[in-house]
Amino acid sequence: MKFSPGKGVFSRTGGKDSSLTLSRHSSGFDQFCTVLQKSQDLSILDMSGASQANISFITDYGHKISSDDIVGTMSECFGKDFLESQQAASNAQRFLDQTLTFPDASFDGILAWDALQFLTSPLLDDTVKQLFRVLRPGGQMLAFFNATEKATQIPVYSYRIQDRKTLLQTPRAGTPNQRSQYLDYRRLEKLFERASSIKFFLTRDNLRELIVRR
Repeated sequence: MKFSPGKGVFSRTGGKDSSLTLSRHSSGFDQFCTVLQKSQDLSILDMSGASQANISFITDYGHKISSDDIVGTMSECFGKDFLESQQAASNAQRFLDQTLTFPDASFDGILAWDALQFLTSPLLDDTVKQLFRVLRPGGQMLAFFNATEKATQIPVYSYRIQDRKTLLQTPRAGTPNQRSQYLDYRRLEKLFERASSIKFFLTRDNLRELIVRR
């Protein structure tokens, strides 16, 4: 589905059907914004689905933004259990056919958020290849991964930008928590071996942040 145009503190948002929103500091996103601030007329891909907050934030810097709701596509293709259902070749191919269908070298930056942690090999590796295909040389990608080896389930969030250092994570309506997989530093380095550089950011919560540069 596509459209164009630190340690968290929990707070309640909404009314009768209020949902739990997590406000968290992100050093990785802060560094991503440094490039936005220093450059002009970039093209950015937001993989958390269309959001007015994210659109406004990126366009206020003078850049263009496109959206690909990759987690929404996972829900459509895999159902309730992302990790198990994607092992069926037909489901995996359906997912690949519906995501990242952009021309080569379309984007200067990609906000992958935590979407990649819900994919397993070989689909994870195939999706990363597609990300490198649509990312221009020298472009950067921000990605989050579960950093808790003993976690059994992890929530599925939508990501909304509050400011360059603060993100709002809201549980996605109708999407159950997912079984957790843990990728250590060595596996992440192998996953992004095509990158010209990878920078890891230390956090105080359960997400590991990466800036990957093509």
